[in-house]
Amino acid sequence: MHVSANKLSRTALAAVLAAAVALVPAGVAFAVDGDGSSAGSVSNSDSTATTDKKDVSKARVDAAAADADAAKGESDNGEAPKPVDNPDNSIDDGQTSDNSFLYDASIADLAGADSYYDKQTVQVTGEVVGEAIAVTGDADHAWIVLRDSDTDSTVTVFVRRSDLRKIDTYGTYGTTGTTLRVRGMFNLTCSQHEGESDVHAQVVNVVSAGYEHKDVFNVEDFAPGVVALAVGIVLALVFWRMRERSR
Repeated sequence: MHVSANKLSRTALAAVLAAAVALVPAGVAFAVDGDGSSAGSVSNSDSTATTDKKDVSKARVDAAAADADAAKGESDNGEAPKPVDNPDNSIDDGQTSDNSFLYDASIADLAGADSYYDKQTVQVTGEVVGEAIAVTGDADHAWIVLRDSDTDSTVTVFVRRSDLRKIDTYGTYGTTGTTLRVRGMFNLTCSQHEGESDVHAQVVNVVSAGYEHKDVFNVEDFAPGVVALAVGIVLALVFWRMRERSR
């Protein structure tokens, strides 16, 4: 009976091991099936993303084509472009300079100019000082002088007589002259005017009107002189006192 029980135990153990071995391939197959389904899901996601990208690109292309068609329709239905010589296409002579075709030049630069500025179109702004000077043998033009208030440099400008009406005040002591913006050709040595440097004005515009200004009495301006005078008197008294004691 003892031997039979041992045989029975061994038989049961062998049956359990056989069942375990039989289950291992099934688990592996399940794992493989699981990986395959996951890979399939990833593949399906990539395919969906690619399809979405294609749809977005197609939508953008269609939108761009629609915009082009709309612009073409507006061009066809709108007014024809204006010709270059149309009166509405005009240039403001009083415009300030920009970085496209016109450049400001300071009066100080022209006062010390070299050949670079010769025969160049320049635009300068300055105060009219002195007075208008008639041109001998030319009743239609006159000379004026523009001054740069920052550097006190001046430049002579050859202007039409009609432009003199734009000047309401000439700068002198107690008066600030009209500020003008002048555009014209700069001549380093003008062949028409005895080799002088000048600007032949083509366009003259008023920047600001001139005005008179009276000197205002300010006591503080006399303070340094009063202090110096007082110190001098005190020193003179001290010197006189010392001299009296030395006698």
